[in-house]
Amino acid sequence: MALANGVRFIWLDTHIGRDGEYQEFKRRFQNTLEETAAVPPVPQDPINALILALELNGAPFLFAHEAAQAVKLIKDHHDKQIIFITSGSLGQHIIPNILASYPYVYRFYIFCNYIENYTELGIEYSSCLQMFNHETDLLVRLTRDISKDIIKQGEIYMNIYDLGNALKCFEHAVTLNVKANQICLPEDISWDSLRKLNGHGNSIGLIQQARDMQNQEQQ
Repeated sequence: MALANGVRFIWLDTHIGRDGEYQEFKRRFQNTLEETAAVPPVPQDPINALILALELNGAPFLFAHEAAQAVKLIKDHHDKQIIFITSGSLGQHIIPNILASYPYVYRFYIFCNYIENYTELGIEYSSCLQMFNHETDLLVRLTRDISKDIIKQGEIYMNIYDLGNALKCFEHAVTLNVKANQICLPEDISWDSLRKLNGHGNSIGLIQQARDMQNQEQQ
């Protein structure tokens, strides 16, 4: 799914969601995923584009410690595509309600110590829900998933010959994938998206394809 009008990460957790708590933990996620805020929005009218350009300077993570607070954040950001992270205990109750009422929340992650307690929930919502019990695993998955969204958005730009914005998307996606490989375990390093972007062997990557199209336009 392309990022359309922008993305927001909403994180519901009784402890993490409180102001002033887990500051270093939050900073790690913010810093790793800061590239998300730099992705150009899908073309629209100039006034909205200007507003979004201003908004994109802000951090995309929003935290809540109560379900009602999280729902309010979802409603407040109804014009964004929302990625929802939650603890298992709160998630088992709120995820079904969100899916029924707020279709712009398009991906869910559970972060808790005992994911085996929520196996049934994971099976029921396997198409849109992933579960993690270690912060690095969650951060790596978030980073790779959002990079795939950004690549799709870049491909949309290529299809309409907006090659400058396509290249911006692809470059941000490269940065995210490099960051993911830097923080994951050696056995979890992935080159798939980087090869798609940069090329591999005889395959020409998306970045070079966009540059070639750009050069052809300028001739």
